Amino acid sequence: MYSLGIVEDETKILNGLCKLYPWNSLGFEIKTKATNGQEMLNYLNNNHLDVILSDISMPVLNGIELAREIQQKNLNTIVIFLSGYADFQYARQAIRYNVYEYILKPVKSQELINVFTQVRDKLDIYYKDCTVEKKNYYTTLIEKINHYTLSNLADANLKNAADYIGISASYLSSIYKQYAEKNYSEFILEEKMKRACKLLNDGILKTYQIADQLGYDDPKNFTRAFKNYYGFSPREKARIRYENFKSETTIYQKKFLCSVLRLCAPYSRIRSYCHLFFLFQNNKRS
Repeated sequence: MYSLGIVEDETKILNGLCKLYPWNSLGFEIKTKATNGQEMLNYLNNNHLDVILSDISMPVLNGIELAREIQQKNLNTIVIFLSGYADFQYARQAIRYNVYEYILKPVKSQELINVFTQVRDKLDIYYKDCTVEKKNYYTTLIEKINHYTLSNLADANLKNAADYIGISASYLSSIYKQYAEKNYSEFILEEKMKRACKLLNDGILKTYQIADQLGYDDPKNFTRAFKNYYGFSPREKARIRYENFKSETTIYQKKFLCSVLRLCAPYSRIRSYCHLFFLFQNNKRS
């Protein structure tokens, strides 16, 4: 639904415009009504309207003056005039202030419906283009935030990322959740845990060194976060890695010794030595 405001100084006509036309079916919802241009302008100071249907001749602030204010304030609101004056001077001023249409009273229902159908189609195209452009903008922004985070994982937090991008922390948090479909803090944790897992698999750094590299002041906090995320501690992860390594090494050794046995088949003594070595290795592991 597109938002609509109606301005008319004659109460009877104003009520008729609000009640007698199928606004919802046309895709519009009446958000406010006013009896002069100043009342509508006051509303626009704190609210947005997609379309305003306005009389021209009104007290306090007339329709032409309202259209001029809307243009000067760049409010991005479509104005349609409704007037009993078929005066070229009014029409010329309406064109100057980018008024979309000029409808003469008494209003013909089909004419008004046709005008608002055209306006709805215009707004559909406008908002579709805006949505695509807006989505592309925020997708690029999220990518920029993610790149900063991965490059500065130890120091990454909401405030630092917001300062880097040049927006407020609350705004970054809001748009990240909307367009990345997760909290920024969740993304940081995921990436820290992925990197921790890789470093543990490499087997070069100790747990406290990994914690320091990922920005944890206390290794215990890192251990707690890791266990909450994966369900096992960094030490248990290292043990699992070692067991997997032993298992893989044993498989490769068996394959190698079997190959040697096949090659040495003609030489029974060498084959016997290899077989004894194979048994010795198994007994040693057990």
